[in-house]
Amino acid sequence: MKRISGMIALIFTVLLIVTACGGANSGSNRAASSSNEQTAGQTQSANEAQDSSATYPMTIKQASGKITLEQQPKRIYAPYMEDALLTLGIKPVLKWSYGPLVQQYLEPQLADVPKIDFSGGNNYEQVLAAQPDLIVLYSSEMAANGAYEQFSSIAPTYVFPDAAGDWKGTVQVLGQLTGKETEAKKAISDYDGLVKQARQQLEPITKGKTFAIIRIKPKEINLMEGIYFSGVTLYHDLGLTPDPLVKEKSWDKFATLSLEGLSQLNADYIFYTIQGDDAVSNEQTIQSSSIWKSLPAVQKGHAYKVENNYWLASGAIANTMQIKDVLRLVAAP
Repeated sequence: MKRISGMIALIFTVLLIVTACGGANSGSNRAASSSNEQTAGQTQSANEAQDSSATYPMTIKQASGKITLEQQPKRIYAPYMEDALLTLGIKPVLKWSYGPLVQQYLEPQLADVPKIDFSGGNNYEQVLAAQPDLIVLYSSEMAANGAYEQFSSIAPTYVFPDAAGDWKGTVQVLGQLTGKETEAKKAISDYDGLVKQARQQLEPITKGKTFAIIRIKPKEINLMEGIYFSGVTLYHDLGLTPDPLVKEKSWDKFATLSLEGLSQLNADYIFYTIQGDDAVSNEQTIQSSSIWKSLPAVQKGHAYKVENNYWLASGAIANTMQIKDVLRLVAAP
């Protein structure tokens, strides 16, 4: 339990759950082995799409064995996958929190959902009391040290190897498990349409320009990675060019920079987040420094403060909000 708690504290730091430590869910496009025994993560073809009542009982293969869903799940516990659940039109029975912290950008839809606090590890009693009929865990780490067996004694439990790197694969898996394949496909299609439109708007402005994302914490500065969260949105989805320092120091995992190290950041555009009220003093110190004022992005007025909670998250909702921020800040007349 202590290991799980420590992992989640590290992964999120403030509103983070998974350290940039793994790749996309490689199982997200495998075909079903039969009509009633399926591999979670498949993308159903048009002729397989059917009413959810026709897909159960459903047996799903995963690394830890098979699980069987006798009927369409209605009460789902999937901590830190609330973005994906809401994208499918599903409200979970409990929502992830870490002490007083919640995924603030989802609160308009989750305000009435009880919190489950991960600061003390897994609370199996609270999960049991919520009476879920499906449990979904974000990574294999969350299932370690007997946690999978504990959760499986409560409800059928599906475990992602690592859901951080591929939100589309994650929403497809959840769509299959919950009988919401149509909603999953629509969410992905809508997002891809937004990305195409955004690329067209940004290309004339951003061609030949470089970008970086930094996080200001109470006592340090992080140059954020390129393969997770908003890094994927900017560099992969929108096709923006990362500053060479991102490629050199933080592409696979965020890097801590000293104030002097920040002087090497020559990006034309910087998006920065502030990690909580305790980091405001550090923000003021950094922004009053000659180094900050000398950065090309700052001198051009292209250093933009953005919201920590959804820029350090991933999903159809979070990514859409990130793209809208970029369009508002970079492409607005």
